[in-house]
Amino acid sequence: MFQESVDRSHGSSKSDLILFLILVAAFFGIGGIVLLLESKINSTIPRYAFIALVLAGVYLIYRYRLIGYRYTVFYEAPKPVYDARFDDMMIHEDYPYPVGTVVFERIVSAKGVILLTVDKSEIEAICKPGEEKPEAVVDGVSNNVACRKESKSYCMYYRKDGRLNKLYFDPSEQFLGYLERIINGEESEEE
Repeated sequence: MFQESVDRSHGSSKSDLILFLILVAAFFGIGGIVLLLESKINSTIPRYAFIALVLAGVYLIYRYRLIGYRYTVFYEAPKPVYDARFDDMMIHEDYPYPVGTVVFERIVSAKGVILLTVDKSEIEAICKPGEEKPEAVVDGVSNNVACRKESKSYCMYYRKDGRLNKLYFDPSEQFLGYLERIINGEESEEE
């Protein structure tokens, strides 16, 4: 199994710390200006504008920093490893999906909701950014789990329930390698 996550900001812990410090400074700076404006114009309108600004900021942080997508590809069966407790080779990981399955999840912070599972037999084509499958007539759904524009995302054509669907996603080269591996039938299912 190989798993990776993508989000809009592609942030790190250092960028999160910088964002936090900027937000604290902005909150107190704008709050001071609001208090000054309230005393000058003798009205509570600046307070309500400040509350709306804070709520908009919270929504934008939620939307662009906390929401992302996780891609999982099951490219080989779990392998037994030596467990000294039992002095035997054991499989410690049980996959919830068969080998050759790709799972797409929407994540908020670390909690995921499964949006789509695709079996290798359902995948018809994977196109690079800017490419399209010329003979494809999508009669099903078109989803974007890429956190970027469709023109800059990879596209997967897959068939479910007799309908051709399209999915835009933003995989790494490593994920694409595992995906190609299952599509070409190179996965190992040894138990």
